[in-house]
Parts: sequence; C-alpha cells; structure tokens
Amino acid sequence: MILGQFSKRVSSFLGVFWVIVLILGAGCQTEKEHKTAATATPDLTARLGPGASIETIASHLLQVRKEVGTTRALALYYPKLDEKTAYTIQMTLLSMLEKQGERVAGWKMGGSQVTDSSQPFHPVFGFMLASYECPSGGTANSSRFVDGSPLVEAEVGFTFKEDLPGPTVSRQELLAAIDSVGGFSELISIRVRDAKGGTKATLPQAIADGLANGGFIQPKHKRAWKKFNPNQVVTAEVLINGQVKASGDSKGFAFIDALLYLANSLPQYGRHLRAGDIVITGSVLKPPPAKAGDHVEIKFSEFEPLRITFK
Repeated sequence: MILGQFSKRVSSFLGVFWVIVLILGAGCQTEKEHKTAATATPDLTARLGPGASIETIASHLLQVRKEVGTTRALALYYPKLDEKTAYTIQMTLLSMLEKQGERVAGWKMGGSQVTDSSQPFHPVFGFMLASYECPSGGTANSSRFVDGSPLVEAEVGFTFKEDLPGPTVSRQELLAAIDSVGGFSELISIRVRDAKGGTKATLPQAIADGLANGGFIQPKHKRAWKKFNPNQVVTAEVLINGQVKASGDSKGFAFIDALLYLANSLPQYGRHLRAGDIVITGSVLKPPPAKAGDHVEIKFSEFEPLRITFK
C-alpha cells in the first residue's frame, strides 16, 4: 500500500526511470574502451532464472553493466521484490564492484520532491562510482549507454566535508557536515526492463540496480554551503545543439530532509556518508535523450553551467 502511494507520488519527477538499471562503464571511459565499446544493446534476460540467491542476482546485474545490456529477469522472476531486499542486492552489487577496484563517489536520490504532503516522505537512493564521472567541458561515449542514448538530468548536488557514521545522524550534525552545493547532471541509462521489455519495472527492481546511474557531471566550481539558501527555487534547462529540450525548477524539493534520510538509511546497510562524498538529489526536469554528435549544455539559475559532447 505504502509502496504504491509512494510510486504515484514520485512518478511525476522520475518519469520513465521507474524502471532502471545500472551501468558499469556507462559513463566516461578511456579511449581504448571507447574503441571496443559495443554498439548494440543485448538482452541478457536468459542469464538469470527464478530462485536465485542475492549474490547471483547481483552478479547478473554486474554482467548487464559490463555488457551494456538490458534485462527483464527481475520482472519475470522476481515481480514481488521488496524494497529491503532490493537494497541488499544493490549493496551486494556495490561490494562486487569495489572488489574490482571501483570506488564510491557518492549517492544519487529520487523522490526528494514533495508533491503530496499527506503522503510519507520516503526517498530512494543508489550509488555513484568515481569512474562514472564525466568532466564538464569534456566528452562521453554514447555507446556506453543503453541504446546509445543517455538521458540528461539537471540536479542540485551537495558535497560533504565530514564523515557521518551514525547509526543516527541529527539534522544539526548533517548541516555541519555539508561543505558545498552546486548544479550537477546525472546521465541515465535504463537497463532493468519490465516483462515485455518496456520501461515500467517496479521501484524495488530499479533500486536493486542502483536507479539507472550511468554517469554524472559535477561543476568545476561549487558554492559554499553557508552561502546557499536551501529554500530558494533553482531553475534549470537542458540545451541540445543550442535548442532548449527541457526545463524545470526545484519547487517542492526537500533537499535537507532527503539528505537526512540518506544519512540515516545508509548505516542500515553497512554504509555511511563520508567526507568527499557527492549527493545529487533528483532531477528538476524531465530529462531529454542525447545521442552521438550532440553538444549538451545544462544551465542553472544559481550555479555555473555544465557542458558535455557525446561521441
């Protein structure tokens, strides 16, 4: 009941991302990796069956990332996956990635916008890897995203200067630990699919796969946290080849409540916010797709613009 209400509440801002998947190598890659990247998007559903362990499911999602594929297996065989189990799968996947040398850069969030105050505030989160970062002003290979078409989000992001180990983090402790704020962009690649191959997987299925993070862009310069009013409305727009493709604003986003939720949720899974972590809080607009050859600019009313070119 609660899950259904939450899904309805946040669907207006997550849009097509209810169904998502992760990416290992779907962000910026080395030139050698660019040359060997697959151009097709394989369906890897057949590699996972019913009754699998959490480790096997996580391993499947890892392979989906590596091969830049899609999977319908969670929808076909685990349609009643619950949120707690989904996070356990996500954290198992993250541990596998770390054993392969990956490093957490921070966390992405969804459901940070309050559209119905009568409903419980219940954001969701997924990890971001340092290797996924795409420097502003640089290039990214579109073939490292599902269908060669990343979705470009505009988000308000925060960086932390202190560890918040918990297990319980107070609002005062959270505010004291924030270092800076700025305009960020997340590059989305939707890999977890519904049973028919569409983008309508359940929220827990999306959580298991890390909420579709395929890359992120952070600003070269951020604003000191003390000089930012979290209650102000930030507007943003995404331009592709000079044309505005999407616009929106942060009206209704509960930034601090979302960060506090994350800070108190991570310890339940053996994680916590650390000094240097980035947390992006959800797109303020419906993200448009980009493709090879596109020049993309993300403009913010309060922060410096971001730019990227897809190859």
